[in-house]
Amino acid sequence: MSQTFWCRLSCLFALSSSLGAQAQDSDNFQFRLHGARLGDVTFFNTTAQTPAATPSISSGQIQPGQSDALWASGKTRGMVRLFKNYAATFRSNPQPNGNQAYRVIALDADFPETRFIEFPMTPGSTPTVIDFSDRTQAEALPVDPLLDQDRIDPLSVLQKLLRQVNQAGTCDADYRVYDGKRRYTVLTRKIATNQPANDETIDAVAAVKQAPPTVQCRITLQTKANRKTGHSEIEQAGSQVDKSSANRHQSAAFWPFKKQEQTMMIEFKQYPTGYRFSAFDINSPFGIIKGRPVL
Repeated sequence: MSQTFWCRLSCLFALSSSLGAQAQDSDNFQFRLHGARLGDVTFFNTTAQTPAATPSISSGQIQPGQSDALWASGKTRGMVRLFKNYAATFRSNPQPNGNQAYRVIALDADFPETRFIEFPMTPGSTPTVIDFSDRTQAEALPVDPLLDQDRIDPLSVLQKLLRQVNQAGTCDADYRVYDGKRRYTVLTRKIATNQPANDETIDAVAAVKQAPPTVQCRITLQTKANRKTGHSEIEQAGSQVDKSSANRHQSAAFWPFKKQEQTMMIEFKQYPTGYRFSAFDINSPFGIIKGRPVL
């Protein structure tokens, strides 16, 4: 497999990943491809919470006890580390001023990376990049007043998805996302489950009914192609950055297999405290990357 594949594969964890201090309410996952360990992810505070204002995050610090909002932490493992030694913590918190603050603290091959972006909740508003440093990109993707209205951060997508599954038992929604390096759309759809239709499967059905109820959601990460050039919306907006930075950006692009969309499945399992993440299946040309709980 090429070095480009492994470098870009690690970027998939940006929607759901990264370092891990322990917390009382946390779920640990290992991601594997054909049995080979690719990375570890820990989700913290996965019990469904209602939105609440919280103190802002101090510069350079993300503390586990500052909020009950969902956050995530993890790192690459195994042979992936030969090509992409990456560890990061992702967090998204509501602020007293009404904004949502998205924060990333990472190490990419020992190079410190940070992202601090505020998303006003007022309709029609655009995000503000407060701090940005990245090994592969000199500057943040410029915010476009037209393209970036009402966009949210990627971790907020998971927060909203988890809340929707708990409140309505479904996950049908569209989200427009900006994360400092790229913009894209996330489409989430509940996957219909087919019920067995013959007597031979009655025992199997009974066994399933005794297991905790689950909800499966198909997640599609999608760019918008430019009709004239065929380039994605990300690449078009990124052309405003200097040419050398753009080349570095393309070499570590978010879309790991040079497609305009990437799909995955997230499964939620119901517990006494509500639905929680129980499985991740990420489609790739080399097979399904499976994220499973660490028991």
